[in-house]
Amino acid sequence: YLKRHHSSLFQPPLPLHKLHSIQRFGFGTNNKIFVEFDAPWWDADCDVIQLVWEDEDALVDQVPDVQRSWIKKLFGFTVVQPTERYGHLVCGWIAGHESEHMETLSEQEVMHAVTQLIRRFTGNPSITPRRILRSQWFHDPWTNGSYSHLATGCSEQDLKNMMEPLPLNESKARPLQVLFAGEATHLCYFSTVHGALLTGWREADRLISHYSSSNPSARPTSKL
Repeated sequence: YLKRHHSSLFQPPLPLHKLHSIQRFGFGTNNKIFVEFDAPWWDADCDVIQLVWEDEDALVDQVPDVQRSWIKKLFGFTVVQPTERYGHLVCGWIAGHESEHMETLSEQEVMHAVTQLIRRFTGNPSITPRRILRSQWFHDPWTNGSYSHLATGCSEQDLKNMMEPLPLNESKARPLQVLFAGEATHLCYFSTVHGALLTGWREADRLISHYSSSNPSARPTSKL
């Protein structure tokens, strides 16, 4: 969202060094497809199911026929535990252009493709999912994707630029105005949920420190 809308979000515009870091930083789409069954078709001690195709070398970034072969990018399933709480449920993972295409399909089309995939790999034509639930991060207008990543040409300095507040050196003449949090602003845990959580705590502490120093008589307390 920041990559796409920074020019309309900020007036005056962001500093050039921060803007260039936002542009260099990678951002993509990784979706989940939860599939529920009446009974498990996997072993009781199974945690992960990985799918391997004979022609896997053909799976490159630019797939010539995404509409026909998108399901091959679903590289496996995680068995959701515990069964007592979730039932017979697996979580499929799919990324890239194929993931974006999957979002444009109807739930019935995704259900059919996943069903045929599982039947093909298990050799069991009777396996039928009960229902599916999938994420659609790319077409969500507030996210435009799911996770950040270090792209070619990106450096540690870009990460530092992403996380710095504006203005960087606040003063009475130039008070703190804009803070940046989210997984893309963590030096180590970008691309993770805990990275997003930790940066939220970081910026909350920054606010506590800011208001404590500007108004010592009304010091807020933090349990973070």
